[in-house]
Amino acid sequence: MKTLSILLISVSLLLTGCFAPVNLSYESAKTLNKGQAEVQGSWSQYYAMNDSTYQTARLNNNFGASFAYGIADNYTLKFRYEYMNFSPMFRDIFGDSDFSSDLSKLTTMSYFELSNKIKLVKNNFSVGLPVGLYVYNKTLFANDSTRTGLGLGWFCFDPKFYISFFRKTKIFELTVIPKAHVMFGYFGFYGQLGVSLGMAFSSNLDRWSIRPEIGYDKFLSFGVAGCYNFNIIKPKGDPPPVDR
Repeated sequence: MKTLSILLISVSLLLTGCFAPVNLSYESAKTLNKGQAEVQGSWSQYYAMNDSTYQTARLNNNFGASFAYGIADNYTLKFRYEYMNFSPMFRDIFGDSDFSSDLSKLTTMSYFELSNKIKLVKNNFSVGLPVGLYVYNKTLFANDSTRTGLGLGWFCFDPKFYISFFRKTKIFELTVIPKAHVMFGYFGFYGQLGVSLGMAFSSNLDRWSIRPEIGYDKFLSFGVAGCYNFNIIKPKGDPPPVDR
């Protein structure tokens, strides 16, 4: 049974380019105000799941950082980096595969993303259009001259919707994020639907927040992020009253 479990997980991984794609966002439907910025740090874990035997295998720990800026009140631009650290279980799964001599040596990967978020309905509904790049931190198949360019890994397009609730409270919000992973690279083309559920806790969501999130896209993922917002450009307002 253990052998069957590992085999099924291996097939799943091969169909997704041998890793679990980044699925967590740590965002809500709200866009930043014009001139406002946000910095964020995050940690997450990703698991392969075998529904037939109810077993899981931890694939990687991710550590991320991002910087977002409000271009306009309804449009936010965001740059994100995520460091993917593969677990020994990931390498054990591929120990008997055709690529074992190379994939068993893969320990880390980097993910770069440029995201555009456009607000459609106040702070409750937005669309995100991120484009990203997965980079192998160690070139695979280095001894095979017929296999080149693997350092680039995968290009991806991850369209998503942000549907948020309870934002008016300023201390808690709930966000549902349906999405799609569209990826292409050396191993071919991959498409997969996904979803995540995120929460935010704060004494003032406009200033800072702690954001736990859980997601599923054939892989189970969960993580948490800390966010801090600040103004780069001071917002314009009414001039102070003049004493007479």
